[in-house]
Amino acid sequence: MIRRDGESSFVDNLLVSKRGNVFIKKASVQTAAVESKEDAKNLLDKFDKSKDIPDEYIQEHHDRLEKGDDHAEVVSDFFKGLNKAKSSKKMTIRTAKLFRQYGIFKKAERDVYQNAETGDFWKISEDKKYVVRMFKEIDGIAQ
Repeated sequence: MIRRDGESSFVDNLLVSKRGNVFIKKASVQTAAVESKEDAKNLLDKFDKSKDIPDEYIQEHHDRLEKGDDHAEVVSDFFKGLNKAKSSKKMTIRTAKLFRQYGIFKKAERDVYQNAETGDFWKISEDKKYVVRMFKEIDGIAQ
């Protein structure tokens, strides 16, 4: 399907059943929305403001974009490498919100996020500045 300039690909990621129910084909639509080199730079700039992700790691991906690497591949590698930030016991609320925006975290309940990939639960601290890992649940049992 041909799109006009600036037209979103969101509708392509929806599936409508015979009964009219709407389902999302992809769990993380936001990461698929990086359609140009400029979009990839903007994404990296958003994460650049996070204290939990090393500046060198973000700069490495900026350099790859400047060298002409495929922007989709650079963004994919960037998200794969965020495991170090997710492995810590605590991260800033800004990082958690970015993770939620891009489909890494999902809202589990009030003031609690869940890592969509690993199932870890993260609770927002009392001062609302950090999220702290609570525990990991496997088959309903806290680990």
